[in-house]
Amino acid sequence: MRIILFIFFSCITFIVHSMEKVEMLHEGENRTYLLFIPETHHNSYNLVVGLHGYSGSASGFQMETTGGFNQYAEEKGIIVAYPQGKYFYSENKYLKSKTYTSSWNHLGPLIKSNPSIKICEDVRTQSPVFPSCQNQDNCYWTSCVNDSDFIMKVTTLLHDRFSINNTYVMGLSNGGMMAQLMGCTYPKLFDGVINIVGMQPLGMSCIPKSPINLIIYGGALDKSTPPKAIKTSSGYLYEPMLSTLNSWANQFNCKDYKISQLSEPFKTEEMMYFNCNNDVILTSILNKEAGHSWPGITPNEGYCRTNIQSEIIYNECNDISIISGSKYLFDRVFGE
Repeated sequence: MRIILFIFFSCITFIVHSMEKVEMLHEGENRTYLLFIPETHHNSYNLVVGLHGYSGSASGFQMETTGGFNQYAEEKGIIVAYPQGKYFYSENKYLKSKTYTSSWNHLGPLIKSNPSIKICEDVRTQSPVFPSCQNQDNCYWTSCVNDSDFIMKVTTLLHDRFSINNTYVMGLSNGGMMAQLMGCTYPKLFDGVINIVGMQPLGMSCIPKSPINLIIYGGALDKSTPPKAIKTSSGYLYEPMLSTLNSWANQFNCKDYKISQLSEPFKTEEMMYFNCNNDVILTSILNKEAGHSWPGITPNEGYCRTNIQSEIIYNECNDISIISGSKYLFDRVFGE
């Protein structure tokens, strides 16, 4: 009997520690998200919605991109949802294999609001065209589905299911761009945005109508979405990080700011606006020694999947288990 009970409770523990995959029908298509619930029960929780980067996966974002964000969430009692962006496979004639491509459609709403703005010059390498897109020019590199509504519905479903205190949306690269768009579109739903190396198209960096907290992080060595330079080597044009920060500060009537030069845990220059409407805090972080990656994680991580997303044809993730970057970002969010 003791052996049977031990096995039973071991199975329960495994289920609690792991993520569950949730399927939902959105605009006639099957969409999924991964859900992490801390083992320790709380009467109420903070909620974080995490968005993977271009050609990443939900499980790869958790396991590799962030260095195992669930470990941090377990420590802090945070529920985390990891939605999966739309993806497809294209033939690679050189490798004679199928290439996986995924994205979030942050471009559609931005271009709709700014139809006359060109987001790139002459692009030498065109990204694979999503089946959901029609009649797009070669600057358009994301899918064309309504991801804003999908992520909003995931978030509201979790608000209905759990007692939620504060809700934050975070993402890296394309996921960071989408996270900022979500904050702009639904400032009443989210308490803050954490945008990691996700600079917005030049002239299109959205600003919420209502005050919302912001952390925008860039790597000085980033060539994909540079935090200072406007033009990338591939011809795309991005809004400088401080331009976005200053626009939000003006919108929210921020009265004070400070600039800090830090050497630990990373060599960074931080600019913080405070005494803003609704007491929101706006922060830009420039990591002087990093590139296009989560703080503390090397680039090119997260292009993988774990068994919970076995339907995706992708290589298996490595167990990186480095949460120093997540602690660096989110301890300030949750008042540590």
